[in-house]
Amino acid sequence: MSVTRTVLEIRKFAIAQATCAGSQNFLGAPWVAPVIDHSPELFRQKMALRLLSLSPHYFSGADVAAEAERNRASRQALAEQLIAPHLDPAARVIDYGCGPGYLARAVADRVAHVDAVDISVGVLACARAINGRPNITYLTPVQLRRQRDLADLAYSVAVAQHLSTAALAQVLTLLAARIRGGGRLLLHFAVPGPAGWRTETDWRTDRSLASRAKLRYGLHCFGRTPREMQVLTRHAGFIDIEVQELAGRPEVPGGDVTGQHLLLATRVGR
Repeated sequence: MSVTRTVLEIRKFAIAQATCAGSQNFLGAPWVAPVIDHSPELFRQKMALRLLSLSPHYFSGADVAAEAERNRASRQALAEQLIAPHLDPAARVIDYGCGPGYLARAVADRVAHVDAVDISVGVLACARAINGRPNITYLTPVQLRRQRDLADLAYSVAVAQHLSTAALAQVLTLLAARIRGGGRLLLHFAVPGPAGWRTETDWRTDRSLASRAKLRYGLHCFGRTPREMQVLTRHAGFIDIEVQELAGRPEVPGGDVTGQHLLLATRVGR
């Protein structure tokens, strides 16, 4: 790696860390949301896109406008192919780990209301700026916990693999508390294998400098078996658990979901 590239990488890392609020809470620093919310409306979307480009998992290319369109197209395809078959026009749904809100916006065209949830207040501010809709409420997990209205369905796409097992168990417990009896859960996840999805144990027992740095500063990428996911989901209060291989579907432009797995479950009646 050249000296120039090394300097640029260090600079990018330093900027990214300045926007972070602890492990995996990218763009969660206290100053991020006010910067977006108080930007002139004419520049708010551009500011949001530029900040999103600092996070390690929303945009993969340097052209933020092109990346925004890629995200919009891929999430529209996901909504149509994976989620729409389970939706009712009168439904209230939860999008957990909504990020910049591209999927929530696509789903909002098909239901009565979307509660879109993310741990990062900065990312939620970006979502409001880029994908705000009257029937989308952007919330933190704490705010979702306080919601009075129960959801008919909750989905989470490209999120579970970025959570530790302890964090994933907490998310499932929260979702179980916010879904009505008989309501549905759709949970996308990645399995361990040659494609690069190592287990959480593999990552934590690897004492190499690169692995330790990624665990501390980078985006977590954990693979889990269908059996592990079924056990976690059942323990949270779901039944009728089914795991589908996505093998070749959905057909998503630049897809980060194709060929992975989808878990479907029903909330125990209350």
